[in-house]
Amino acid sequence: MPGSNFLPDVQQVAQAFSQAAATYDQVAGLQRIVADQLLKKGADFHLGKVLDIGSGTGYVSAQLADVAEVTAVTGLDIAEGMLNYAKSHHLNSKLNWHLGDAQQLPLTLLSNAKSYDLIISSLAIQWCKNLDAVFSGVAHYLTEGGVFHGAILGPQTLHQLKWAWSQVDNYQHVNEFVALDTLKNTLTNHFVEVEIVCELIELKYPSVPQLTKDLKQLGASNRNVHAAQGLMGVGRLRKMVQVYESLRDDQGQLPVTYEVYYITAKTNASITTDGT
Repeated sequence: MPGSNFLPDVQQVAQAFSQAAATYDQVAGLQRIVADQLLKKGADFHLGKVLDIGSGTGYVSAQLADVAEVTAVTGLDIAEGMLNYAKSHHLNSKLNWHLGDAQQLPLTLLSNAKSYDLIISSLAIQWCKNLDAVFSGVAHYLTEGGVFHGAILGPQTLHQLKWAWSQVDNYQHVNEFVALDTLKNTLTNHFVEVEIVCELIELKYPSVPQLTKDLKQLGASNRNVHAAQGLMGVGRLRKMVQVYESLRDDQGQLPVTYEVYYITAKTNASITTDGT
């Protein structure tokens, strides 16, 4: 299936992030970095009616609602726990919240076709199995001249953790995300202009257990359908940690790399300054 990957079913993702809602903001270092960068990079697009796909705890939606040129913000998330958290923590008359699946936007938003000036999404779409369905829906709901602006994780994400596990066994212990070529090809099926900027973000952790704990609290622990099933042996886990320890730097920290694709996509080509 074009633009699909091996991620779990929708309800598994929804349950994981609903359970993570209460602890999410405490450990969302990467998410905050990427969200702030996305908001900064797309400041010129912040106007009119906005849809935030995968709005989570409401961080991005609330920031956009504070922009004078923005008239309304709909936060869409598949996790009811996240929406309940957002509703209780962000009070702004411009905000409204909607439970729904990004892969079924026409069913979720019904009669709002061609009504959003900006559709934004920060580190959410990588959890969708069918990216083609996501971007088809996004294009359907953008106004003429509207913009999709998003951030999605790439396959080099957590490559140190992947490498450490590869020294232990042949199971897939780390989520696998869509490759750049696949992402770009899927986007160009629905948008006239597509720009993707790739950035690597390196965080530091004092220990491997702290990293894996944070991933679990974020709802981002391994949920790939090719993952090893059943209990993980203590011996294998200990060996993986020992391998990862070989990467500890001069400051005594362990590096963790995330690959982030920042996407800007438009349904209509921009008119050049000479009018052509």
